[in-house]
Amino acid sequence: MFKWLKRIFRLYAKKEGKNIKLVKTRRSPKPKLKPKIKLKRKKKAEKKVLLVSDLMTRNIIPVYSAQSLSEVAKLFMEKNISGAPVLDKNLFVGEISKTDILQIAGKQELSQLTKEDFEKLEKIAVYEVMKKPICILESEPVEKAKKMMDKFKIRRLLVIDKKKRLVGIITRTDLLKGESKEKIKEKLYTKIDEMVKMIEKENLDISTISKRLNVPENLVEEWAKILEENGLIEINYRAIGSPILKFRK
Repeated sequence: MFKWLKRIFRLYAKKEGKNIKLVKTRRSPKPKLKPKIKLKRKKKAEKKVLLVSDLMTRNIIPVYSAQSLSEVAKLFMEKNISGAPVLDKNLFVGEISKTDILQIAGKQELSQLTKEDFEKLEKIAVYEVMKKPICILESEPVEKAKKMMDKFKIRRLLVIDKKKRLVGIITRTDLLKGESKEKIKEKLYTKIDEMVKMIEKENLDISTISKRLNVPENLVEEWAKILEENGLIEINYRAIGSPILKFRK
């Protein structure tokens, strides 16, 4: 390329008697740019979703459909439980709670059952009063278990696996294990505050308060004792039925 230009330069050099060398000029190489360092953004730590299988109780105490309610009531008192799954030939067929037994006996607590009550319950089999179970899969989030308990107004759910086999039970107490201490405190304060407001409006027995707040009767009684010590309420114990709570003005 440009051969004619080279010839002109050579002719000119001969005339001038000079030996001109044509030097090819090289372009200075472009400075190499350092590769840009991409800063990795720290991924936000994903909050672990608690599953039912993380909190459920695996040691299940079952009862059998042919058993009498008298036997079941004694078992509940001995093991200090309020409900159990019902099996028939090792197949899961239903569930029964102490509420089912108390409704038949017309009592507030199992400890109030008399000899006559046990004789009456002896004639009734579990399958006659058991209910269709409300179940949840062990792989479901704990939040779903809570919503189901609220929806059906129950305190426990039976847990099954993908093959619909009974693998455990989860209660409201179990759900508390998965919550932070601050949340638990907040809930307790709210429940106690609700209880005080209820008693301020009218005198109520512990059983009624327990049902309205959806908490165990023994827990309501513990709160009542603390409030009584602090002069907010007074507890009136009755011969029959749960104690009545009265607001101190």
